[in-house]
Amino acid sequence: MNRKEDRPSKISYERHLNQIGIPDDQKKSKGGLIPDYVKYGTWLRVNNPDFFERTYKEWKDKVRAQESGQ
Repeated sequence: MNRKEDRPSKISYERHLNQIGIPDDQKKSKGGLIPDYVKYGTWLRVNNPDFFERTYKEWKDKVRAQESGQ
């Protein structure tokens, strides 16, 4: 990974969420809203931008706090 990808950007957050995957309770097959076949981070960014922005800011603060603690 290069330095740019290590920064807590929206793209790195979206990729992070895509790697984690959709939480089981949010999958459509389990009664949730999110189709089972989509990339979680991308779906959130497009379909629920307010939630994406809020959680991105929380994640960014957490990542920066971890970086300064090292």
